[in-house]
Amino acid sequence: MDENELLLRHTATWASAKGRTLDHDLLATALALWTGREGHFAQLWPIGSAETLLLQHWPSHEPIRGQDVEVLVATLETFWRFLRGTGRLRSDSAEPKALAKEARRAAPKMVMVSDDPRPSGPVTIEEALTEWGEALVEDAEFDRELQEEIDEHDLYEQSRHDETWALLPDSHDGWAADPPLEASAREARQSPFIQECLRFARWVGDGRRITNGVLRPEQVREAQVEFKLGAWEREFLARSPLAHTAAPFSSSRHGHVPAGLLGELDHLVTTRALQSLWNACAATDLIQVGSTTARATSAADRAHTRSPDDWAELGQEALITAVMTRHFFEPLEPVLRVLFPFLREGVDRVEMSDVRDWWWVHEVNPWAGLGLGILQAHRSSDRQADRLLWAMDDTGLWQRDGETLHRTALGMDVAMRLMSDPSAFLDVG
Repeated sequence: MDENELLLRHTATWASAKGRTLDHDLLATALALWTGREGHFAQLWPIGSAETLLLQHWPSHEPIRGQDVEVLVATLETFWRFLRGTGRLRSDSAEPKALAKEARRAAPKMVMVSDDPRPSGPVTIEEALTEWGEALVEDAEFDRELQEEIDEHDLYEQSRHDETWALLPDSHDGWAADPPLEASAREARQSPFIQECLRFARWVGDGRRITNGVLRPEQVREAQVEFKLGAWEREFLARSPLAHTAAPFSSSRHGHVPAGLLGELDHLVTTRALQSLWNACAATDLIQVGSTTARATSAADRAHTRSPDDWAELGQEALITAVMTRHFFEPLEPVLRVLFPFLREGVDRVEMSDVRDWWWVHEVNPWAGLGLGILQAHRSSDRQADRLLWAMDDTGLWQRDGETLHRTALGMDVAMRLMSDPSAFLDVG
């Protein structure tokens, strides 16, 4: 009896006792694909692995029907919970709840990708809204259970990479003085992204009808025109780290690196710019989202007055949400390479060349081991760092002058928040 079959038997016994969904044939196929192609361990499931299995490995194996996708996702969640509950899940794996959330987000695209393993362009607005609405349902459950998982398994520490956190001041470095509150408030008021959030909330106005927690397609199209969201998404796509590769690239043929970590899920970019506005407005109470209607709050009124504390808080909450939304499954390290040094005494700027060099040799950089060739891999790594920083240029986290990113009070505030509350790293949606 091979190892997979033994795991299947133990999982079936556990699932029966717990009353959880398990389809033996689907799980057997999933394990065969996961362990057979690149030699993955059946007990090792890092962040992005669920997405890679569902959107890369499985579609190239065989098409799958919609109802089977739902059973597959439930079965995988049972398996991951079995691994965690019995101590078999390897320490460098993601948590079962995070993997299940990732799988449920990938599920709506699985049938489409099965028909076309390499999408030729972004999904439609309707498809993007379906994915968005289903993700919101999963987010609610994820948020309710996240603190329990953090307390039980110390997820804060698992979200930290030594090379990244070494950027912070230590006993040999001085900490920069806290920025004046007035400076943070002024920069929040002047942030183009914050101003667009306020304008977006006023556009929502007295009420916009929603379905499954998100705007309807005709309203999305109206917002894309009003806020020029398509221009941001087109530029984001043009900056893809994969754009220069000589031949069509697929992570499923180049090791076990999750597609999202490489920016290979760019076909899901539709509504990303809209979601960054929507999520930031919801997080800062500029809009209230009900079951059928979204409305602006009084905080969005032009006449609404804010203290410096209010502006600074608005800026921090909105920008953290923007980072998480715009980066999707891509790494946060290049952004932290800019923000964390701002907390050191005497560091008032960061050079793009330093960010690129640091990211290229970082322990979680995925590019060097993909078989692309050193020049292509290095260029992809640089392009990824460039794009992830470009995506935040309009926020006020820094002030760009060519290849130099200058420190801002608002960027220091956000760096402090991310340093003291790593739970922000645990939700990418």
